[in-house]
Amino acid sequence: MRPTRRLRPALSTRHQIELGVFVVVLVAIALRVWLQPAPVTEQIQFREELRVAFVEHALGRSDLADYGGREQLELELLDRLAERLGVSLEVRRVERPADVHALLRAGRVDLGAGLLVPPGDDAGLRRGPEILEVQRILAYWQGAENGGPLLSPMDIPAGSRIGVPAGASLPPMLHRPHREDGQDDVATTAPHEVLPLPGPERMRDALERGEIDFALMTSLEYRRLQRLHPELRAGYELAGTTPLVWLFPDRGDTSLEREAGRFLQSLRDTGELERLLDRYLGHLETHDLVDTLTFERRVHDRLERFRDLFEAAGEKYNLDWRFIAAVAYQESHWNPDAVSPTGVRGLMMLTRATAQDLGIPDRTDPQASVDGGTRYLLQMRERLPESIPEPDRTWMTLAAYNVGLGHVNDARALAANNGDDPDRWVDVKEWLPRLAESRWYEQTRHGYARGWEPVSYTRNIRSYYDKLMQRFPEPGDRMQPPAPGYRNTPLAL
Repeated sequence: MRPTRRLRPALSTRHQIELGVFVVVLVAIALRVWLQPAPVTEQIQFREELRVAFVEHALGRSDLADYGGREQLELELLDRLAERLGVSLEVRRVERPADVHALLRAGRVDLGAGLLVPPGDDAGLRRGPEILEVQRILAYWQGAENGGPLLSPMDIPAGSRIGVPAGASLPPMLHRPHREDGQDDVATTAPHEVLPLPGPERMRDALERGEIDFALMTSLEYRRLQRLHPELRAGYELAGTTPLVWLFPDRGDTSLEREAGRFLQSLRDTGELERLLDRYLGHLETHDLVDTLTFERRVHDRLERFRDLFEAAGEKYNLDWRFIAAVAYQESHWNPDAVSPTGVRGLMMLTRATAQDLGIPDRTDPQASVDGGTRYLLQMRERLPESIPEPDRTWMTLAAYNVGLGHVNDARALAANNGDDPDRWVDVKEWLPRLAESRWYEQTRHGYARGWEPVSYTRNIRSYYDKLMQRFPEPGDRMQPPAPGYRNTPLAL
C-alpha cells in the first residue's frame, strides 16, 4: 500500500493563528456592515418618503402666497428638500412644538418644523439649520392692569405672570435663579412667575382674559396676531435675535441635517431664499399701530357699505373681492368722494384719462369706479410678459396700476441690464426707486418716476389683503385653485 500523498504542507501554528485572526476580522467587518444602519438619507430614499412633523397654526400662513397648495414658507422649503432627495413629502400636522419633540424622540418622523425655536431641553433632539432670525418680544394687552411698555427687563412689575412657549429656551432675563441646595430662596428668586403655554394664540387669549400680564413671542407671531388684535402691544423687544430652525432626532447619523444645510445654503447663494421670504413674509412689517387702528375703524364704519360692489366685481371678473377691496382701501380708504392733489378721484382713484378709456363718465360713482378699476387691474396684468410667474406677476400688476406700466418695464429693463431678474418682484422693487435718480432714469424710455411709491403701494395692499383674508375667511382659501383662469393666481386666492 502506497503512502498517502500530501498536496500541501501542514500549516504552522503561527499561520493558523494568522488565518484565524483574518477570519474573525472578516466576520466582524461583515457583521458591522450588516448591522450598521444605512445613512438616514438613504433610508428616506429607500422608503421614498420624507416624514415631517409640522406645527399647524394660522400664524405661519401667508394667504397671499398660497400657490400650488403651499401656504407656508417652510412647507415650500420642505417640498423642495424632498424633491432634492427624490422622494415625496409626508407632513404630519400637530398643534404644539411639544408634539413635534415627542415624535422626533420616538423616531416616528425625520424632521420637525413650523416656526420652531431651539428647545430648552435638548435631550433626544438636535438643532438643525437656521431658516431665519427673528426678534423676541414681551407683549401685553392694552388696558391690562399690570401689562405695559417697559424700558428694560428690570421694569417687569413684581408678581407679573409671563406666558412663555412650552419647551422653548428662555432668555436669561426670565430665568428663575435657585440656591445651590436646590431650594427656592425668596431673596434670590425672580419677582415674576413664568407660565408655559402651548402657543402664541393661547398666550394672546390669556393676555386678553387677564390670566397673564406679558407673553413672550417671536416678532413674526406678534405682527401676525396684532393685525387682527390691535390691543396687543409690544412691551419690550429683547436684545439680539433668536433663530427659527428645523429639529432632528438625536441619532448617530447626521446625513439629513447636512443635506438640509447644503440645500438652504444653495437657496441663499442663488437669492431664491430671499425671494421666498419676500413672497411669504414681505407684507408683515408694513403698518404701525396708527395705521392698524385706522384700518380697523374703516372696516367697521365703511366696508359694509361697499362690500356688495367688491363682491359683484369679483364675481364678474373672477377675482377675490377682498383683493379688490384692499386696492380700494389703499386708494381711497373706501371714500367715494376722495380726491388727490393730482386730480384722481373715486373709490379706485382713477385718472380722467383712464376713466374715459374705460367708458366711465362719473368717477365718483362707486359702482362704476369699482368695476372700472378692476378692469384696469386686469388690463395691466394682461400686458405684462407671460414669463413673469406668480405671485410676482400680481405685485407688478399693482405697481403698474400705481405708477404706470411703462415705468415698471423701465425698472425691469434696468434690473435685466444689471444682472438681476426682471421677472422677480424682489429684484424689480429694488430698481423702481432708482427711477427718481438721473443716472438711472436717463437710461430709460419713460424717464423720471417717483419709483418708491409703487413699492410702498404694493406692500400696503399685500398687507391689507392679508388682513381682510384673516378677518373674512372663506371656504376656498385652503383649496387648490382651479385652472385655467385668474383663480390660479394670487389675484384670485
